[in-house]
Amino acid sequence: MLFKVCWILVACVSKSILTDSSAASDDNTCSTVQNKCASRVGCGMALHNFFIGCHSVIYGETDICTVQCQRALISLLSTEDKVGLAFMNCECDNNEFCNTRKQRVQICTKDVLDAMESVNYSTTVVSCTLAQWICEADTSCYTALRYYVSHCGQLIDGHVCTSRCNNSLDILYRQDKATQLISCTCDGSEDYDCIKLRRNTERLCFNRDVPYHSINDDDRNGARSLAMFVWSVSLEYLVLFALGLVIIRTLS
Repeated sequence: MLFKVCWILVACVSKSILTDSSAASDDNTCSTVQNKCASRVGCGMALHNFFIGCHSVIYGETDICTVQCQRALISLLSTEDKVGLAFMNCECDNNEFCNTRKQRVQICTKDVLDAMESVNYSTTVVSCTLAQWICEADTSCYTALRYYVSHCGQLIDGHVCTSRCNNSLDILYRQDKATQLISCTCDGSEDYDCIKLRRNTERLCFNRDVPYHSINDDDRNGARSLAMFVWSVSLEYLVLFALGLVIIRTLS
């Protein structure tokens, strides 16, 4: 598996720095592949996260691969039917910015290789932000995640885990790309009260108590956390295609 992942990423990196004397095929130009990716919910979300999460890397503002960029790349490489991978392996067709962007992303190769190898194991514990991005990169998992958010509004406040919420949680956890969501760890990068949400899920949905350390039980904070969680999952979907069009026109 490591050899396979290495080969894929080496191919991506190689094509970013080698000059192809022949014209790139229309189907494999970055503009064509990017349009194809942006038109799909899962890949479009991963593409959006890539341009946002890797902004400082793409524009040469840093010479290290940031954690956000690593997560965005893993999400993009995890998309269904390999459209995200096709975008990473596309032909820039003499587009200077495209070539520069791909060359700068090379600094992430080693970190992403190591992380991709770990993510392939269902027992690997990753951050909840990365677990969410991996799920969002898959259309079925993203749909299940939105269904969960829409039916578990009372869970974050610690009130009740309704039958609909429990059912939506069961549907979410059955998704292949949701494996890491089950055991992910809260690292503070989330836009919601991750620890409190996990505590309430264990206690109310699974009847299991978990430690109360690092939990903010302020009801107002809980309400804010729910709003932020719904915002983080739903807003990106609502603006995805608008942002995708802007990105396509300005960066392709």
